Amino acid sequence: MADTNKKKTGKDAVPEKSLEQSMQELADIVARMEKGGMPLEETFGLYKEGMDLLKQCRSAIDRVEKELEILEDSGEDDEDGE
Repeated sequence: MADTNKKKTGKDAVPEKSLEQSMQELADIVARMEKGGMPLEETFGLYKEGMDLLKQCRSAIDRVEKELEILEDSGEDDEDGE
């Protein structure tokens, strides 16, 4: 079975962060940005990093939702057969 926590980049496979790791990093970025006092370029860099993390989180959640739908459909099929 293929490892879904690998992300292909170029020749190498790089492990993708877990949902929990991504969410924690996102929370840290938000806290740093809310604190203020950073130059605009640094703030923009953190914003871009946060958006990338948000995409990763949404992708991970979407994968889990699809798996749950498959499991629910599978369970309904089993109940119909009884």
